[in-house]
Amino acid sequence: MARTARLKQAAWCVAIAAAVLLLCSKSSPLFVLNDWMDANIFFTMGKSMFSGKVLYRDVFDHKGPVLYFIYGIGWLLDHTGFTSVFLLEVASFAVFLGISLRTVSLLAAKPVHPAWAVLPAAAIAASRAFSHGGSAEEFLLPFLAAALYGLLKTVCEDRPMPLPAVLGQGFLAGCALWLKYTVLGYYLVWVVVLAAVYLRRGLRRELLQSCGAYLGSMALATLSWVVYFGLHGALADWFTAYFYDNLFLYSGNGGGALALVQHFWWAVRDALPGAVLLVLFLLWAVVSHRRAAAGAVCVLAAGLGLTSLMGGYLVYYGLVLAVFVPLGLVPLARLVQRPLPSGLRRAAPWMGVAAACVVCWFGSPNKPLRGRAADTLPQLRFAQAITAEPGASLLNYGTLDGGFYTASGLLPPCRYFCVTNMPLEDQWTEQNALLEQGQVTYVVALVEDLGQRFPQYACIDQCSYDGGEGIVTWYLYRHQ
Repeated sequence: MARTARLKQAAWCVAIAAAVLLLCSKSSPLFVLNDWMDANIFFTMGKSMFSGKVLYRDVFDHKGPVLYFIYGIGWLLDHTGFTSVFLLEVASFAVFLGISLRTVSLLAAKPVHPAWAVLPAAAIAASRAFSHGGSAEEFLLPFLAAALYGLLKTVCEDRPMPLPAVLGQGFLAGCALWLKYTVLGYYLVWVVVLAAVYLRRGLRRELLQSCGAYLGSMALATLSWVVYFGLHGALADWFTAYFYDNLFLYSGNGGGALALVQHFWWAVRDALPGAVLLVLFLLWAVVSHRRAAAGAVCVLAAGLGLTSLMGGYLVYYGLVLAVFVPLGLVPLARLVQRPLPSGLRRAAPWMGVAAACVVCWFGSPNKPLRGRAADTLPQLRFAQAITAEPGASLLNYGTLDGGFYTASGLLPPCRYFCVTNMPLEDQWTEQNALLEQGQVTYVVALVEDLGQRFPQYACIDQCSYDGGEGIVTWYLYRHQ
């Protein structure tokens, strides 16, 4: 691809990503604050890490350190909001679209105009699976797209993957596994399919070299975290929180083959336009005798779904399957064989962008939350009172991170700065002890009787609002 063409594609991908995420992600400037509790946990973990606290040892959550590192970068540029996280979302989504366009061009056997990316971009961003914006699954998409492109390129071309490419794939796989380990099934299937291709072609020596390179670069991606946790004496905390707790405590709400089928169906329901594009590709691949590519996609999707959807289901879990959505562009691009009239050719890309913006404007589940006034959100309202008192401290009591640490810019006062879905009694023990001893100035909670349990705290404000999941009331307590 010529340099000019690469720059053109990059510009289109950034513009498309910015347009759809501006309308759909609650991290964007059209939303006064991303009040999604998960995103605020990631933000608090990231800023704590960049402020000198040690992940898992000093602050607790159960996602991967790469995710917190991304959010920590966002905190460096915006201490009390998600503007920088939004820019990182745009960059990540643009990379995903760019890699996906290369995959589409490979399978369509011709270059495709980058404006085609508006179709999968809108289908993904406006879906229920996209949820609030800023999820781990959203940041995983470029990693998964790179692996998909590398595998399909090797399957479709009669030559092994170059060793530098294998090294890059292994490093990206290592990063993805330390972002959210539930994509493990995807990468295991990726290795199996690639090994089968090599063995079928008699490339045994190349297979051994590739295995060594892949595992070595995965180890390299892990090494920095081994050093980080090792230097801080937190290797056990890392292993316990990220592996043991996730595998044995965070079991989700179901399991087994029947639950997996149900979760797959829910994932299709929550991303229906994207699922239609994927089915369109699979039908085309079968009719066009591209069965090897179709088979590779199917087994990758099965592996990804197996480890991402088996244990339980939340609406954003299925977003990882969006990595396959751009493949639906292949048959559509193949249909456009004849050049369009010059006027229509120039106007068509902009018409596509306009149509995508309309879809995102009206189709996003976050549309009612755009443009809310700052004083209607308890996070920003309470933050004014909290930050007006020099040296004040804050505890988010008894529930997930409501965004008050973010809005106030304060660091959490303890390891269990919020109460997660993990059935860990230590969370309650530590938070209750803080309040019994009166060690924090302010407390935010979703209960109105906290003052009865801890008489030294009095409710000084309350605020009800709808963050997209029903009306809730937050209460602000102050130590007396």
